[in-house]
This record gives sequence, C-alpha cells and structure tokens, in this order.
Amino acid sequence: MNSPKPAQRPGPPILIGGWGDRMLRLVAEQADIWNVPGPPHNSVEWIAERGKVLDDHCAAIGRDPREIVRSVQTIVSYDDAARCRETVWQLVEAGMTHIVLSLPTPYPEGVARRLTDEIIAPVRAEL
Repeated sequence: MNSPKPAQRPGPPILIGGWGDRMLRLVAEQADIWNVPGPPHNSVEWIAERGKVLDDHCAAIGRDPREIVRSVQTIVSYDDAARCRETVWQLVEAGMTHIVLSLPTPYPEGVARRLTDEIIAPVRAEL
C-alpha cells in the first residue's frame, strides 16, 4: 500500500491537455482543468470551437461544463502589449478562465512589471 497517504481529499485537481474529440470526451468525464495551446499556435476561434465540443460532451454525460476550469497558454509579444491585451480579452470572451502568459527568452529588463501594468492589470480591471 502507498504510504504516506495523500494529504488532500479527494485528491489533487486533474488537468488534461488536449483538443481532439475523444480527448475532450475524457476531459468532460474526468478533468477539473482543461488546457489547450493558444495563440499563436491556435486561433481564438479554434479554441472557442473546441470549447463548444467540450460543452457538448459535458451535456451528453450530464456534467455542468462550468465545473471545468478552461486553461490556455498564449505567447507574449514584448513589442505589442495592446495586441497581447486584446488576445487575452478574446480568450476570456471565448470562455477561457485561466490564462498563462508565456514569456519568450531573452527576458527584457523589468518584463514582469511591464506585463502586469500593460496586460494583466487592465484586463482584470475590466472583469
């Protein structure tokens, strides 16, 4: 038997990353969090369409799709904060509830503060 026993009941949240129809069915059945790659790899429209497929799978099994945190990672452009902010807004409007800002290297001086001031704070102020 496993020892020590898990400290968290009923256990840690399950995150599943993927976007295929069968994977989204598994997300609907088992996951607490769904993660998908966002822009520039996948468009906001594509992510919204995949979210609708997840909603349909949830409906088919009687699960409230709002129980699943929708997570997306988007790559930040250091040169265009306004465009990044707009992308984050579009992701929120597409139903994403957890947005990861991926910072490409090399990291400019003060980048965390800049992203907070130019992207995160303005979006949060509008929520």
